[in-house]
Amino acid sequence: MKSSKLLKLLAITLFLMVIAGCSAKQNTQPPETPTSLETPTNTTSLILIGYNDAWQSGTKDGLYGYDPNGGWGDIEYIFSTDVRYCKPWDAGFVLTFDQNIDSFFYIAIYNADDTPKILYINTYDNKTPPYNWKNILKEEIKADTAKKFQVIKVNISKDDFYDNENSREGIQQQFSIYAADINGNGVDTVKVAYIGNPGEKPELLFSKVEWGPNLVVDISNIGLKPAENVTVNIYSYENGQPQILATQTISLLNPNTTKELIFENASNATEIRIDPDNTIEEIIEENNLTGT
Repeated sequence: MKSSKLLKLLAITLFLMVIAGCSAKQNTQPPETPTSLETPTNTTSLILIGYNDAWQSGTKDGLYGYDPNGGWGDIEYIFSTDVRYCKPWDAGFVLTFDQNIDSFFYIAIYNADDTPKILYINTYDNKTPPYNWKNILKEEIKADTAKKFQVIKVNISKDDFYDNENSREGIQQQFSIYAADINGNGVDTVKVAYIGNPGEKPELLFSKVEWGPNLVVDISNIGLKPAENVTVNIYSYENGQPQILATQTISLLNPNTTKELIFENASNATEIRIDPDNTIEEIIEENNLTGT
């Protein structure tokens, strides 16, 4: 009898061990691997909002249509990153392309709220009725991207090119851009950070910062390359000097992804820095610091 009970107990124990093993296997996720976004090959143009975005007669690339009511808005700051919103119908930009071939570029945006909206980009092709503009992007900005930066790929066919400045080298292609709600009304809640070819680098920035006893920080990568071992420090100031309160490291941040960090017991924090030792080469280096 004792032997029978012992065998039953052993069988139950083995069964539970198998179940636990299966559960462990199901919960095990493979480690992330570095990934990159494809780099544009037919343009080196890059319009950085707040840096080189003013289009003038002496420049090839830039924005046009500065009008807060129906064009580009004034420069705003998402923590430490310069952005502008774009409303219909006058917001536009010019990029230079090398050849008349199928091409693409990127636009980096910040979605300021969770209302449904659409981002439109048209290009001047001098042939599409009724106004010679052809739509090349109609991108839904989804609610789950609220309070986040993201990168969108924009394709343009070789058949859509029309050189607006044929006296210059390359193809100066003209585009219009605007964000609207589902009823077609212009909105100012889609903010643009850059347009064009950002090159083979990461670009790290703050998407969200919530100050408090538990400090919540979202770090995004809107470059084309991954960033590894990203250090994030929080600071307080004593006698005018920054003092490190805590440090966290993001082992890998791939393009078009965001990671949330939570710093507990951080009531005294007044400043946050990404990559404080400047070991990661980025598109913009000046937007890695924010404070209260």
